[in-house]
Amino acid sequence: MRLRGGLISRLRSILHEWRLVLQRVRKPDSDEYMHAGKIMWLGILIVGAAAYLVHLAAYMLLRG
Repeated sequence: MRLRGGLISRLRSILHEWRLVLQRVRKPDSDEYMHAGKIMWLGILIVGAAAYLVHLAAYMLLRG
C-alpha cells in the first residue's frame, strides 16, 4: 500500500510541474521559428560533413 501512495504522489507532482511549464510557454513567432530552423539545418549539415570526413578518412586508411 505504501508504494502505491508514493507512486500516486510522485505522478501528481510530475503532472503539476508539467502543467506549470505549459502555462509559461508560448508559441514562437515566425521569425523565431525560422531562426531555430536555420540553426537546426546548420547543425545537421555540420554533423553530416563531419561524418563524411570520418568515412572518407577511414576509406583512405583501409584502402591503403
